[in-house]
Amino acid sequence: MRKGDLIRLAREDREGSDIFMTGREGRDPGACWQRLIRLGQALGVSLLLIPVLPAASSAQTFEITGGETVFSQDSQYYFGEVGDYYSLQGIPATPNGGTSSPDVGTAATGGPTLHLFVAVFYFSYETPGPPMTTQNAYNGLNPAVGIRIPVRDGFWEGDVGIALAEAFQTDTPIESLAGIYLQTEYYQSLGPGAFDFFANYIGYIQYIYGQARYLSPVWESSRKSTSFFLGPELIGQGNNAYNAGQGGAVLGIALPRLHSYLTFDGGLLRSSVSDGWGGYQGFSWYVSF
Repeated sequence: MRKGDLIRLAREDREGSDIFMTGREGRDPGACWQRLIRLGQALGVSLLLIPVLPAASSAQTFEITGGETVFSQDSQYYFGEVGDYYSLQGIPATPNGGTSSPDVGTAATGGPTLHLFVAVFYFSYETPGPPMTTQNAYNGLNPAVGIRIPVRDGFWEGDVGIALAEAFQTDTPIESLAGIYLQTEYYQSLGPGAFDFFANYIGYIQYIYGQARYLSPVWESSRKSTSFFLGPELIGQGNNAYNAGQGGAVLGIALPRLHSYLTFDGGLLRSSVSDGWGGYQGFSWYVSF
């Protein structure tokens, strides 16, 4: 799951308000610890949901990722994922589906590959207004399975799963939500860099999220222990109650010795519930081995 998944769960249609309002939870250290505890517990459960596959197989790759996204007025979204790629043909992993083009922060795979993963998230924001400011928060869990298919200098992946969440609001009973979860990704070498498109669908709020990036190499250390990639990104998202468009820049940092890929992004946001422009920024840390 990318950073942006389900961050639009706040589907208010209040005239003149911004859907991403400052949350006191984001400024309270105690609440931050509670958040991390929730995510830790959810990731622990997630690990149990992933089947045990031959650990010694060179055709298997384990992954873990996490990060945070801050939207306009400092609303915060935390996410994490654990997953496993397993080659259906026993083919050893090759970088990015067989291409030497820039990484996009995903596992190396070779041949048709089964992808099993569980994603968790926590999102909080405030809605000001009479008679009081309302606190809103969401805890979610998305178990899913899919297939990655190599194409020339790239890959395509399709996943399907279940989207589950609990919604918390001031003076309101906890609401349990459930629906289908669909996800797809397409990666392709193009010119000096590589194009990556990612999209998903959240069934219980009929929400569509799409993200397109193009990354090019800009610097590499003499020992190839660190590589930097830079490029633009565009994001579109929405349902029948809310929509937004975003544009900005992405910085990717590959650290092969740590089996890691760091991503930093940020830019401008314009939504259907705000008259002006806002902003967004985020980071993620992806590890595969």
